[in-house]
Amino acid sequence: MTQKALIVRTGPDGHEGLKELNVHLEKGWRVTTVSPMGGAGEAEGAPCHAALVVLEQRDEGTTVAIEALERAEREASSVVEEVMRDVGKVIEGNGAGPPDEPLP
Repeated sequence: MTQKALIVRTGPDGHEGLKELNVHLEKGWRVTTVSPMGGAGEAEGAPCHAALVVLEQRDEGTTVAIEALERAEREASSVVEEVMRDVGKVIEGNGAGPPDEPLP
């Protein structure tokens, strides 16, 4: 996996680095972290804001594996949510088999 860092600034004079960031995103790079940076303005000028943006580009095999993992995590989350909705409900039976199955 390849990573690169960009600094994006914005202020009264416009933006710096935003066009470069958008070009990378169009080429398939993904944002991994964004960290605000202090001290981006000038002492006498209008305030400026800046952020350090870390991008990564994954190879094809890694991307497929990560997408499969993310899909599995979403499915697991939905199962957990379903179970949590049922917590506190009365459940009949002894847990050894389906509720309609007679006990031995």
